[in-house]
Parts: sequence; structure tokens; C-alpha cells
Amino acid sequence: MSWRFKLYDIEPDHVVSIEPINENFQPFVEELAGGLNEHNFSASAFTLANFADDAALRLHRSIPTMADLGPTAGYSNPAAAGWVSIESQDGWQAFNDEGLRLEFTGRGGPAYLCASFNIHCGTNSTAYIALPKFRQMGFGYLVALRVNGSVLHETILGSGDLSQDDFRSDQFGDAANSASQNTRSPIAELPQGGGGLAGARLPIVVDAVIDMLPGVNLVEVVVMNIRGSMQRAPAAGAETYDARLTYIGHRELFALEMVR
Repeated sequence: MSWRFKLYDIEPDHVVSIEPINENFQPFVEELAGGLNEHNFSASAFTLANFADDAALRLHRSIPTMADLGPTAGYSNPAAAGWVSIESQDGWQAFNDEGLRLEFTGRGGPAYLCASFNIHCGTNSTAYIALPKFRQMGFGYLVALRVNGSVLHETILGSGDLSQDDFRSDQFGDAANSASQNTRSPIAELPQGGGGLAGARLPIVVDAVIDMLPGVNLVEVVVMNIRGSMQRAPAAGAETYDARLTYIGHRELFALEMVR
């Protein structure tokens, strides 16, 4: 039996009350009723071998096996590197690839969902001063988790309200101010504005804790290429893949059922 101590000292001149007496008895009653704690067991009493893998938590995990071609090989050969393409189109996109889609049979109850991945835009170049188009080229991405066909709005990264975002590009403005303006598309090489995640190389983590239904569940990573504007800028004659595609590289998706 572990060490337990009373909460209150009862003195002869105290006002008679049943509450402190009951609270003094409670720790010992809990002990006798099976309320055990770390004092009741030796540190070596249990090992992982004593428990089933799903004794307290159940892990469902999706992660692809990717070729180790070096950190920059995907820029020249994304297919060989196992990268997944993001289409140059508007709207939510889902992917039928490991690390971005997870289907499992769950017990129901609270679950922690988490996706971790990289989005690659631009090229494998640091010469962005002389070649600015090698940087990210559009209005950004929105990223979220989708469960059983419904996007979890609390997981959206980016503004999530495209009706309120101000989309502009360089040299695009009010024609009254300059005769040379309004001559370029808002989706241009150097956009300014937009409410999405922006950058040439984006490390992303998106997660949520939700209550899931028992049975078969489908968890997906979804990406919105805002107005289909995000694209890559290949160096002249150096790349053969579609420059309008961007890519998801290394990735992992898991669901941790907290079933205890």
C-alpha cells in the first residue's frame, strides 16, 4: 500500500463538520477500492511485452517508401523521387497516394489526426535575385484534413475565406494611375497578395482531435491551389516535366485512436 496522508488536522477546538472528516478518509477508501498509483508497483513490474499493442492507443499510419535519391533529386525527376503532383487548377484536391490518404476501421471515440509533408514549388535554385521567377509563383495554397468526405474547417491552413482576400500581381492596378497597368494577368510570375501558404519550399503540419464514428473511416490530406496559380519555373532547357505542376514530397499521415 502506498503512503497516503490526511488532508486536514482535526483539533479538539475546531467546529464540528463532516466534510473534513470525509475528505480525510477518502484517500484510504480509494486505496482499498482499487485506486492504485505509482507507489503500488515496482518500476520494473511491467514491460511493453506485458501489453497488447492497442492496450491504450491504436495507431493507424500511412507513409510511403521513397527512393533515397538525395534532397534535390525530385526537382529534376519528381516521379522517380516519389513526389505527388498538385494540379494547376482551383478547388480542393485529394490524392490517392500513401502518406496522403488513410482508410481504417476504428472503434469510435476521440482520435488525434496528423499529417506532415513538404510542398515543393519553384526550382532547386538560390539565384532568386537574378531569376525571380524561380520563386513561388502564385497566390498560395490552402491545406486541410478531410474526414469521410467533409473538410475539417478548423484544420485549414491559409485564410480559408477567398471571398475576402485581395489578389494582385506586380504591375497590376488601377488603369487611371498608369496607362501601362492592367496589362498583365493577376495570375503572373510575381503575385502580391493572396491568402494562402506561400513559399518555394513549404514544410507543413496539419492536425486535429475529433470524435470519430465506429467503423470504416477515411482521412485525407486536401490541398487547394488557389485559382490554379501555383506553378514551377523551370530553367531554360534544364527540365522536362510540366512547369505548371507543383509537388508534395516526403509525407506521413496517421490517426491515433485514444480508446483507453
